[in-house]
Amino acid sequence: MTALFSGYGGPLPWIAFVVIALAPFALGGGSISIALLTMLFIYLCIAWNIVGGTAGQFCIGHSLFLAAGAYTPTLLSIHFGLSPWIGMFAGAAVAVIIGVFIAWLSFRYALPPLSFALVTIAFAMLGYLALSSIDFFGASRGLTLPRGGPASYQFRSDGTYYVVIAVHALAALVLSAWLYGSKIGLYLRALRDNERAAHAIGVPVLKYKMMAMAISAGLTALGGTFYAQYLQFVEPHTFAGITIVIEIILFTVVGGTGTVWGPVLGPLVLVPAGEWLRHTFGDALPGVHLLIYGLLLVTVIRIAPDGLVGALSRRWPKAELPRTTSTESA
Repeated sequence: MTALFSGYGGPLPWIAFVVIALAPFALGGGSISIALLTMLFIYLCIAWNIVGGTAGQFCIGHSLFLAAGAYTPTLLSIHFGLSPWIGMFAGAAVAVIIGVFIAWLSFRYALPPLSFALVTIAFAMLGYLALSSIDFFGASRGLTLPRGGPASYQFRSDGTYYVVIAVHALAALVLSAWLYGSKIGLYLRALRDNERAAHAIGVPVLKYKMMAMAISAGLTALGGTFYAQYLQFVEPHTFAGITIVIEIILFTVVGGTGTVWGPVLGPLVLVPAGEWLRHTFGDALPGVHLLIYGLLLVTVIRIAPDGLVGALSRRWPKAELPRTTSTESA
């Protein structure tokens, strides 16, 4: 545990993360709601980065896992009165099963990366169509969650919700850092950098790719449960649409894929900026934040192809923020 917190840039980034997480309580006003959305995306980016960055498998279907985490506890609560605190694990299990099946179907037959990405988005589209058209899922109307209190994963203030998602994000960050430095992380990066070489030295390719997908899917589903409880409403566009997946991938790429801190830095910069743009120019220029996201992505890819973490590591090499371009450097 000491090695975990002393690595990855030393203790300073960890201290900075905690300070930034506490800052909204000092700022007050509407900062809590923006901070909550930022922390949610930090959590979701960390989850996606496990399979999309560390393992190098470009998955575009995470909306399916998010929807599993949102809809499963909601349906269990509506039809059986089960608390979402319990139902969220059922949602995570559903997401893991779907993710492992997609991974097995794709990697068992050694599909190339582009084909894998297309398979994941195809499954996500099937999920979206099912949720949009089947009355049991509320169809396009969506479902309103039963009202409740803390025992039903519902709270009176945004501040309490923020604490919950901040704990989620910190736990996911610790897990990500542990994975990065473990044998599992080494194998995943080996598969990402040179799958044939990794297979030649005895790395079980299918096992570790499926493991990465399972962890990523399960974590994403838990984020979906939180988001559903916060909104107290679930509908296909929010949870199963392509927009949220694009944002997750974009934020992670800007921060730095395959790194511990990239999924933190990306949302930390882009989510507040996007909310400010939406609030300032939303009426006159709807969608302007998406345009800025795209321009920033092109700029980052051009100037710092390994993201903000890579740029910071080159600017301040003593910071030793982990960035990888090969298994050896990892």
